[in-house]
Amino acid sequence: MRWLALALLAALAPAVAGAQGGSRPRVVAVKSANLAPYASVIAGFSAEARAEIQEVTLDESAGAAARVFKKLASQKPALVLALGPLAANAARRSLGEDVPVLFAMVPYYEKYGLEGPNVTGISLTSDLGPELEALLAVVPKAKRVGMVHDPRFSANTVALAQQAAVARGLTIHPLEVDSQGRVEKVLEGAAGRVDALIMVADKTVGTAAVVQALISFAQARRLPLVGLTPSQVKEGATLALSPSPLAIGLQAGRLANRIIHEKVDPGALAVAQPEGLDLSVNLSTARKLGPSPESVLELLRFAAKRDFAVKVYE
Repeated sequence: MRWLALALLAALAPAVAGAQGGSRPRVVAVKSANLAPYASVIAGFSAEARAEIQEVTLDESAGAAARVFKKLASQKPALVLALGPLAANAARRSLGEDVPVLFAMVPYYEKYGLEGPNVTGISLTSDLGPELEALLAVVPKAKRVGMVHDPRFSANTVALAQQAAVARGLTIHPLEVDSQGRVEKVLEGAAGRVDALIMVADKTVGTAAVVQALISFAQARRLPLVGLTPSQVKEGATLALSPSPLAIGLQAGRLANRIIHEKVDPGALAVAQPEGLDLSVNLSTARKLGPSPESVLELLRFAAKRDFAVKVYE
C-alpha cells in the first residue's frame, strides 16, 4: 500500500502551486472510493464552486488516508471537500482547524462526531417532511403513519418526523423493536392502527430482511410504504425520496463559496439537509392501493414543483 500512498501524495503536489500563485482558490476533493455517486457530487460541485478543483481518491487503508491528509494539512488548500466516511473521518482527525472541511455522502454523520470547529457538511437525511408530503399526495386520507425503529439508534429521527407530521395533519406512531426478530410481531400488532408506513434506516431495521418484511406487510394490507432508496421502490415500496448526488454537489459548491469567498466559519454553519431529491415511485404498487389516477398525477405535480427528478417503476 505504501506505493499507492506515495502516488496519492504526488497527485496533490499541484495543489501547492495553485494555492500559492493561482488566480482562483484551490479546493481538494477527496473521495473515500472511486464510486459513481462521488463523481456526480464533484461534477455538481465544480459547476457551482468558484475554485480550482483537485481530485484525490483514497484506497481503503486508514493509514494511507492519514498520510494524505497530513500532507494536505501542510499545503493548506482553501477547502477540503471530503466525500464518504473514510475521507470525512481522516479530514476531521488530521486537518485540525487550519483547513476548512466540507463533508458529504456520509450516512448517519452524527455517529462519526464530524461536527466541530471549521467543519460542516450536508447530511443524507431530512426531517422526513418531504416524504410525508409525497405520501399525502398519493393517499390524501392517510392520518396515522407507522415507523418501525430501534429507539437506541433513531429516537431523534422519530422525534423530527413527529414534528414534521404535526404540521401536515399526520400522526407518527413509533413501532419500537430491539432486534430484527421482533419486527414481524410488532408489524402484526400495528395492523389496523396505521394508514401508512415509512422506513427508517438504523442498525437494527436497516437490513435487507427487515426491508422485505416491511414490503410484504404493506402489500398484504394495501398500505402505502415510503422507502429510502430507488432499489426498495423497485422491490415493491410505494415511493422513496433519495438525495441526488448531483444536487448535493451543487449545494456543496454554494456552501464552499460562502466559506471561501465570504469567509464564513464552517463551524458556525449547521450541517445542512439535502436540498435536491429524486422521487422514485412504483406504479404497480400504487395502483394496488386503490388511489385514483389523479393521486399519482398529484405526486408528479409535487415532484415538479420542487424540481425533483422522477424514476418510475412498474
